[in-house]
Amino acid sequence: MVMHICMDWRSIQFDWNQARAFLVTAEEGTLSAAARALGMTQPTLGRQVSALEHTLGVQLFDRVGTGLTLTPTGL
Repeated sequence: MVMHICMDWRSIQFDWNQARAFLVTAEEGTLSAAARALGMTQPTLGRQVSALEHTLGVQLFDRVGTGLTLTPTGL
């Protein structure tokens, strides 16, 4: 059985910069490396990732020392 969910896409407020921050951080493994790759500061990138986690209500990364690993939700 296939269920079709009708979404009202106009009502969704999504910051694509936060999604990009998440993707590059996941690929690079650290906020510092991701910030360099995107040409922004580490604190700015960290705020974007944190804001995305807050908006979604989930933790996307486990912070381990100076590195990051994806949580099962982040995967």
